Amino acid sequence: MNEARLPLLLRASPFRVRARRSSLDFQFRVGHPSAREPDGSAPCVTVLSRAADRELDRLSLSLAAKGIPMVRMDSDRCAGIDCRWDLETGTLHWDSRAFHPIVVWRRYFAMEAVALPVGELAHYGREQWAAWAMMLCGSRTHRINAAAEPGRPDRLAQLDAARRAGLRTPATAVGTRTADAAALIPGRADLIVKSLGAHAVEPEPGRLRGIFPRRVTRAELSAECAVEPAPVIVQEFLTAAAELRIYLVGQRLIGYRVTRPSPEAIWTEPESIRVRRWAVPPPLATALSALGDEFRLDIAAFDLLDTADGPVFLEVNPECDWMWAEHGAGAPEVSAAVHDLVAERFAKQQGRERV
Repeated sequence: MNEARLPLLLRASPFRVRARRSSLDFQFRVGHPSAREPDGSAPCVTVLSRAADRELDRLSLSLAAKGIPMVRMDSDRCAGIDCRWDLETGTLHWDSRAFHPIVVWRRYFAMEAVALPVGELAHYGREQWAAWAMMLCGSRTHRINAAAEPGRPDRLAQLDAARRAGLRTPATAVGTRTADAAALIPGRADLIVKSLGAHAVEPEPGRLRGIFPRRVTRAELSAECAVEPAPVIVQEFLTAAAELRIYLVGQRLIGYRVTRPSPEAIWTEPESIRVRRWAVPPPLATALSALGDEFRLDIAAFDLLDTADGPVFLEVNPECDWMWAEHGAGAPEVSAAVHDLVAERFAKQQGRERV
């Protein structure tokens, strides 16, 4: 296709990657701890993601050391699995073993990753697995990030809530005609065009293409006569010395200051990323904690700009990675906090069920 006819966010040099489908999950490869209920099922933490989720690989090992079984459901490995859910007892039969889910956490359980032949079978299978995930997350278990779903909270709801919490946000418009959207944003400075949805598309299982924010001039957007095939976000471009990545883990906020040459550098040039630990000021901590409470988030990442006039809120991601930030800063602080939170929730919920 002629590049000028492509959607604006697909015109840049594409970053494509093949997601790993082989599991490195410790408990999947070695076995689960042997704790059992009287009915023979094993109380467990159930996680829904995909095989390339390194954060869950590390969580699996940590929970195993604590004697806590973790059942891993990867959307790119679930097609054809032997599974059954007993509605009466709450027993999960997964890959020939019986478990009793105590805590459920959904992360990157993407339907696009379900590996089935194209056509009706693929649509059928993905609909059923999507319903399966909703069923597990709505069951009689404790759910981490209880109100978060794919695409929820949406980016505009996040910006609205951030403003109510007293945070500064970029001027923003959304639409399919980018020139008209740009006209709604005051000033003459450059603009940022961003995906309204995910930051990647998966045209076939395991093959991902990045959809990264793109900085454009107003003159460039004014020349865009075509209507985009789908709505995009248009925001004012704000000069910032760095970005702030702040992780919410329970009641804790763990902050990092990040410098990188481009928004996509975390994927395309990871060696160019510079990360250091950053203390979250109390007023900002209060506002971010309020956002976490409003969206019922237990584990999430806030992205902000570190501007001369103070932090500017961009978005919050319930589906987030943290090992890259820990690697840059030289300490696994977020991992330790996440592992402790999941283990504590498991122990607390298991205690309630035994009363």
